Amino acid sequence: MDDTTRSERSRILGATLPDDLGAAAPALQRDDQADPEAAQLHTMLEVAYLAAAADGELADAEIHHLAANLSAWLQAELDQAFLIKLFEHLGAQLAAEGATARLTAAAASLDPEARRTAYKLACVTALCDLEVHDDELGFLSQIAAAFEIPMEEAQATFDELDEAVTGLAAGA
Repeated sequence: MDDTTRSERSRILGATLPDDLGAAAPALQRDDQADPEAAQLHTMLEVAYLAAAADGELADAEIHHLAANLSAWLQAELDQAFLIKLFEHLGAQLAAEGATARLTAAAASLDPEARRTAYKLACVTALCDLEVHDDELGFLSQIAAAFEIPMEEAQATFDELDEAVTGLAAGA
C-alpha cells in the first residue's frame, strides 16, 4: 500500500475513535502511575499492540507505522521513542505471559465502556494495513470474548469500520 493510501486509511479509521481518547497521553508519557486515565490509556494501547502482533509478526516497519498511527489517532504528540520503548515492554510481557493472560489483565482493569473503546482501537489497528488475516480476525474474537462484548456487537463494530474504508480500498 502506498503512503498516501495508508495515510488516508489511517485518517478515516482514526475519525471513528473517540475525540478524547488521547487526553491522558501527556500523563502516560510522564509515566504518572497515579493517573487512572493514563493507566487506562496504557491498557488500551496494549490491546492495540496485541492486535497488531496477533499474526505472530511485528516487523520494525509495522511498529513504526503503529506508533505513527497511534499518535494521529490519539491526537496527541507521543514521542516515537516513548512508543517504541512501550512496545518493547509490551512485547516482553506478551512473550512472558501470553496473549490470553494479557487480555485477562486488560479486561480486569477496564470498565465496560473502556473495553468497547479498546476493542474498537484493536479493530482499527487490524484494519489499518488493508490485510486482515484469519489469525487477526480470530484474535479480535478473543478480545471480544475476554471483554464480554457480545459477538453480534463485536462483528457489527468490525463491519462498520471495515465499510468506512472499503470505498478507499476499492478506489485504490
